[in-house]
Amino acid sequence: MPDPVDLLRLVTEAALASPWLLAVIVGMAVVDALLPVVPSEALIIAAGVASAAGEQDLPAVIAAAAAGSFLGECVGFLIGRRIGPSVRRRFAAPAARAHYDRAARLLDRRGGTVLLTARFVPAGRTAAALASGATGYPAARFAGYTAVGSVLSASWQALLGFVGGAAFAHDVVPALVVGFAFASAVGMTLAGIRRARLHREPGRGLPAGRQVQHEVSKPDATITGAARS
Repeated sequence: MPDPVDLLRLVTEAALASPWLLAVIVGMAVVDALLPVVPSEALIIAAGVASAAGEQDLPAVIAAAAAGSFLGECVGFLIGRRIGPSVRRRFAAPAARAHYDRAARLLDRRGGTVLLTARFVPAGRTAAALASGATGYPAARFAGYTAVGSVLSASWQALLGFVGGAAFAHDVVPALVVGFAFASAVGMTLAGIRRARLHREPGRGLPAGRQVQHEVSKPDATITGAARS
């Protein structure tokens, strides 16, 4: 009977060497930008590990991940742009509308910082893209900052896997474990810093029951944290 660990290693190595891996990365990155529950980051790190082993081309992995992320975030922006006016009309109360208008002002002043850094916080890029569209952030500026940010995040993830793969060239499984653990630790650290800063800010709490307002205001918290970084 084959050893389960050896079997896992063989299956993983075969998957990472597949010529279809880059296409899968693009598709998963698109979906992940809209639905952050899809683990495209793990796949990109794994592809970076495969690059260190010579099974994939590192620049191609980065390009595929960046392209998928950019496309997905642009779709999120268009969705936000489509629903933005109706969302604002639902904010009849002055306090509720103030949240919306504050998000729009902060995006206008510091949108570049938000779009570049929110992607390193769990679900940050999804919220930032939707809020940018909903608040009328200029499409050309969004596309420019998102293109740069997509390349930065894709490079970070792929290089993380590449370094792990180089350090554990004899075995792909430890390289994947180390890469995933480090990426998760960085993401949780950034999220913790953002929450800590958010709790120190007065007036950031949201009224209960305002789900749509929460979705628009969540990038506001990201903006505040990113701008102070």
